[in-house]
Amino acid sequence: MNNTKSKFLNISKKYTYLKKFYYFYNIYIRNYKFLKNGSQFGEDKFILNKFGKNYKGKFLDIGCYHPTKHNNTYLLYKNGWSGINIDLNPLTIELFNFARQRDKNLNIAISDEESTQKLYFLDELNTQNTLDNNHLSFLKDHHNIENSEITEKKIKTKKIDQILNDFDFNNIDFMNIDIEGHEINVLKKLNFEKFFIKLLCVEMINHNEKSKQNNKEIDDLLKKSNYKLIKKFDFNYIYEKNK
Repeated sequence: MNNTKSKFLNISKKYTYLKKFYYFYNIYIRNYKFLKNGSQFGEDKFILNKFGKNYKGKFLDIGCYHPTKHNNTYLLYKNGWSGINIDLNPLTIELFNFARQRDKNLNIAISDEESTQKLYFLDELNTQNTLDNNHLSFLKDHHNIENSEITEKKIKTKKIDQILNDFDFNNIDFMNIDIEGHEINVLKKLNFEKFFIKLLCVEMINHNEKSKQNNKEIDDLLKKSNYKLIKKFDFNYIYEKNK
């Protein structure tokens, strides 16, 4: 092996170790307090109790953000569940691949069509990155986000039905969707007759008339698809499929 190749391999190994240390730090040290309670408001415990602690189910998490912090599927994973986690942030999926190796973790932006859309981007590990222009106004008004903090990018999107078909993922015990104002775009294209989902948690923030209209459309859509609202945790609404 020549010296140049040897040096390159040594640098690559050091870089790999640094990345693994960063993942470990971000999950198990920096966010240590979330290792016991991942959800923001106790949604995970409610969901687990609905199915029973010995049940090993399947979940779908769209806009998964972080494998432990503010995550509604982490406690389920700890109790033997597995599923599909989807996020448009590459770093998010790298963290999931490190901490949630039993799951399928996909770096994909989900929308109502397969296309190229505008992404309003703040940073590589941020819950507030969004495809939704109306939600951007919420960030500016309620989170003091300045225009200088936002980078506009182009990103390719896929429909959720396409992903579920690819993985033959039809019967889902719990679905979580939190994609910063873009939830209605995804849900209105989801085939609820083909993909049976027992329990569904969706974020709905009523910050202006447009968001209220979207949230009413979500509620109407889910009721039409034979779901009923069974629990509300702040801005997270949990629906259950009627038997």
